[in-house]
Amino acid sequence: MIVVLLGLGAALVYGASDFFGAVAARRIHLVTATLFNYAVAMIGILLALALVGGAWSFGAIEWGVVCGVLAVFGLLAFYGVLAIGPMSLLSPLIALIQSVVPVAAAVITGQALTPIAWVAIGLGIVAMILLAPRPEPGRQHITRPGALLAVASGLLLGTSLVALDFVPKDSGVVPSVLEIAAGLVVLCLVWLIIKLLPSRAGGVLSVLQPGADAVAGLSARRAWIAAAVSGILVAAADAMIVLDLHVGNLAIVSVLVALYPVLTVILAATVLKERMTRLQFAAVGLVIVASLLFSATS
Repeated sequence: MIVVLLGLGAALVYGASDFFGAVAARRIHLVTATLFNYAVAMIGILLALALVGGAWSFGAIEWGVVCGVLAVFGLLAFYGVLAIGPMSLLSPLIALIQSVVPVAAAVITGQALTPIAWVAIGLGIVAMILLAPRPEPGRQHITRPGALLAVASGLLLGTSLVALDFVPKDSGVVPSVLEIAAGLVVLCLVWLIIKLLPSRAGGVLSVLQPGADAVAGLSARRAWIAAAVSGILVAAADAMIVLDLHVGNLAIVSVLVALYPVLTVILAATVLKERMTRLQFAAVGLVIVASLLFSATS
């Protein structure tokens, strides 16, 4: 039961974090917003370390850093693709790809699952597919840059979960500290490189930036607040994910965490007024059923 509670808790917090992070990326430069996000997350994860603790070891440091490098590039691609939009369509696509990678890794490494767990995983994957609404005339569609970034983000974030599963079970939240620290270093380097690039070269990154319509009605102050809130939530989600992997199966944890688009879509519908479809409501129901089945197997 603890595996399901931690997994769903991480998904809810992660979904809220992604929403606020994407909102910030619609107003602030993508890398700047993510850098600030990680700086706040670093403070949050150090507080979590003080509360939860964990054993420092080479394995915790090594895999924490590997996870951090993969995750930060995945997160940059994630925020970039959500800044392009539409959020309700692209978030489930990334989550679907993100969940398939750890499930495949769990099968390859021989992590045993019961038939009920496989049914629950199947329902979770179907729910992710249903969360993505069908394109309609007059509505925003997925662009080629958005699709490419979504695939890259899903692969990177999924692989980062696989790396995190290799950390020692007694490491507590130490790997999360290293993950966020590594991501913060990478972001500082990327930010400096962008600042040193000639303006012409910097134009290549414009594909990650929102257009004029995306920033309308969003003040810079609110964007910075959104980035800070996202950072706090990132720290909480990372702590819950690594603790869940200490006690749970990689495939189950990854699918539970990948259900975060449920909250992202709901927030997009309530705050950004993106309409939810009947299939998306059905997906929420499937998430509940899958969670109950996971509870029965843990």
